[in-house]
Amino acid sequence: MLIISNKASLEFKNFLTDQNIDFIETIDNPNLDKRIADHPDLSIFVIDSDNIIVAEEVYPYYKVKLSSKNLIKGSSVFRKYPKDCIYNLFTFKDFYINNDFTEKNIERSLKERNYKHLFVKQGYSRCSIIPLRESLLTSDYGIYKALKDKVDIILLENDKIELDGFDQGFVGGTCGLVDDKLVFTGDISRHKSFDRIKKACDRENIEIIYPETSLTDLGSLICI
Repeated sequence: MLIISNKASLEFKNFLTDQNIDFIETIDNPNLDKRIADHPDLSIFVIDSDNIIVAEEVYPYYKVKLSSKNLIKGSSVFRKYPKDCIYNLFTFKDFYINNDFTEKNIERSLKERNYKHLFVKQGYSRCSIIPLRESLLTSDYGIYKALKDKVDIILLENDKIELDGFDQGFVGGTCGLVDDKLVFTGDISRHKSFDRIKKACDRENIEIIYPETSLTDLGSLICI
């Protein structure tokens, strides 16, 4: 099941239904900038298949929506950077990728599980990364430079991505990995680096799927 933005288009929701992918929609986090308050990856972090950490202000909503999971009430987020992105990190193999402002419950849980911290300057590290099973893709050169000698990472070109109220969105905020499918919110085939993305997915036997709508940063699709 996916957690998707409450701003997702009807076309995208219908697409997920046609693909037999279950989903729930987010609730806005009142402490965040209204333009991105709907983004799943700014209020929720999945530790593992059973344990999920959720920002305090939206915890009651997800406690009901995700009643079969063990939800842990996390710290509050705040409007200004970097306290708006303390949930916006990514785990890959035995690493977690983020700057130094990780939410305290997430950081403690990951360290208890022996994850090692790979530091990057980018606070929106999850938004900036397309996750595959064995490799990562990013258009953020700082992330690429920090990780290229540590993990298999591919640098993508920057291209126009819609993000409500902003000039530019993040490529990682347009997608999510669901089993053997990489799901995008819109037509990724028009992206300048689509051939690189497809080649990386083909190498890992991952299918790219998307509706034929505009590619939009709605926050990373969270699979639970």
